[in-house]
Amino acid sequence: MKVVERINELLKIKGLSKKDLANRLINLGMKAGKTGEVPTLSSIYAYLNGNIDIKADMIPYIADAIGVYEQELFSDKEKDNQKAIHKICTSKPLFQHYEDLLGLIDALSPKNQRLLEEILLENLRKDRLISTRLERDFKAEI
Repeated sequence: MKVVERINELLKIKGLSKKDLANRLINLGMKAGKTGEVPTLSSIYAYLNGNIDIKADMIPYIADAIGVYEQELFSDKEKDNQKAIHKICTSKPLFQHYEDLLGLIDALSPKNQRLLEEILLENLRKDRLISTRLERDFKAEI
């Protein structure tokens, strides 16, 4: 599968139009390699329609604008991954709500996924600190 085909497939999955992607790329400040200028809508459409080859330096911008990791622009393993996640999440009632959470996380851009991870790790650290203090205080009372 060509990168441009995968991009268009991901746009469908994410519910984005080519115009949405083009506007996001412009807002992200993607620059054309040769000119150093922000590409026009028509040139972005030419890339997305496969009329012009997508340049390597555009890949990070495109991935960020779609909300996926760069590697996902080259891989068609999403369906297999989704099937595996669905199977795991529906195997036990306790796990069923995880699928919804994973869907929400998947909808985030990679930058926001990293930010969420940092927030969750910081909250976990604080929770452990509080638990340790409560346990220590409880033992001191005994």
